[in-house]
Amino acid sequence: MIRFHLNGQWLEESADPSMTVLRYLRTRQTLCAAKEGCASGDCGACCVIMVDQDEQGALHYKAINSCIALLASLDGKGLITVEGLSHDDQLHPVQQAIVDCHASQCGFCTPGIVASLAALYHSKEGKAANDDEILVALSGNLCRCTGYRPILDAARTMHQYPPPPESAPITQLKQLLKQTQWSTPARSDDSAENRKHRLFLPETEHQLQALLADYPDACLWAGGTDLGLTITQSMETADPLICLHRVRNLYRITDDGNTVQFGAMVTYSQAEPWLNACFPAFGRILPRIGSRQIRNLGTLGGNVANGSPIGDTLPVFLALDAQVRLVSAGGTRELAIETFFTGYRQTALRPGEYLQTIIVPKLSTEQWFTVYKVSKRREDDISTVLMALRLDIDDSIIQNARIACGGMAATPLRARRTEAALTGQPLMLASFEQAATRIPRDFTPMDDVRATAAYRLRVAANLVIRAGLEITGTSP
Repeated sequence: MIRFHLNGQWLEESADPSMTVLRYLRTRQTLCAAKEGCASGDCGACCVIMVDQDEQGALHYKAINSCIALLASLDGKGLITVEGLSHDDQLHPVQQAIVDCHASQCGFCTPGIVASLAALYHSKEGKAANDDEILVALSGNLCRCTGYRPILDAARTMHQYPPPPESAPITQLKQLLKQTQWSTPARSDDSAENRKHRLFLPETEHQLQALLADYPDACLWAGGTDLGLTITQSMETADPLICLHRVRNLYRITDDGNTVQFGAMVTYSQAEPWLNACFPAFGRILPRIGSRQIRNLGTLGGNVANGSPIGDTLPVFLALDAQVRLVSAGGTRELAIETFFTGYRQTALRPGEYLQTIIVPKLSTEQWFTVYKVSKRREDDISTVLMALRLDIDDSIIQNARIACGGMAATPLRARRTEAALTGQPLMLASFEQAATRIPRDFTPMDDVRATAAYRLRVAANLVIRAGLEITGTSP
């Protein structure tokens, strides 16, 4: 059984491993405002607000795509749908602003838009959001009637309305969430309905290790922004399934002075301030990894452990010479991330192991680092090519180069011949132009719906030259 707060009341539910939040809301609770549009986390019609509490007691309001979020991931958290935003006869400030600004047309997408803006409203504690914050909050919401102007007007004025009353469910959550402090063994849903599907909710790493010792081939569920599509698109069910949302230790970020260590369950949104501070080029592409709703769910560890050749963080970690810490009941080992990927969506994880931490060396003053993403759309799109470059420079000589690409092979891959062509060369544009000619010797990409192989090779070569233009300050 799982326990969570929904629109003013605590609920206990049996958690079918394949039950998404959206399906639960629409079929078990008949809360039908959230819609299924794409069933893949792209359109935002399904957005709802997930609220959780950190170890310091602060509440975090997150718009999420309920179509790919597991019901089990709500354990111990709060969930607010648009039906729960108004209270008595008073609309929520976002809802009233939407009405007054005539920002709803056909209404299909409006509930998801309201949920996204309400999450922003409460994250800002009722203060005015600037246009950049509004656009980021709405980046995962499509308006099929093209009513964006009045929607933006509503977002700009929502803070001017009276706040929700203290008795409203969304304002009661801080006290209510304190009422669900679990201190039990790793729980499974063994109701008669779900006995054939095993779902476990460990709360400590010790419990997780014991479960993996018993079920070494279990599916580990982190954010689900990739695995969620196996449920909604492929109609698959994992058995057994281990949901990691209650393992607090996996959310930690530590800085020991030399490295930044990200727990596997750290989401993109949680990592954002750290990446902006320590790896600014990484932080700059973060807004291009899905939408805010996806970044609120998706995790760094899940992106790496899935081993997708188009996972956006993988070549970045590869260029930064990161390591991964792998843990099982039998012990701990650390691997260079470039040895972690062994084939298409295959990794060095052994049965019974899980990825615990990503260890990223901090950049020195002699190192230059950048990341480029090329895709058909600027935002919320899969990479055609993603390239990350780290150069070690001394006295205007390139002492070492690490160049990694995604979308160019079955795994994220370093461009070793291109790196060799740069190493030892003077820091001038001609060095990069010469090195770019080696790209076809490093990669043999494929043709697919996103690009031809020839296009990918041309793009990758041009990105090497672009790096040269930027680092040398040369005008094209």
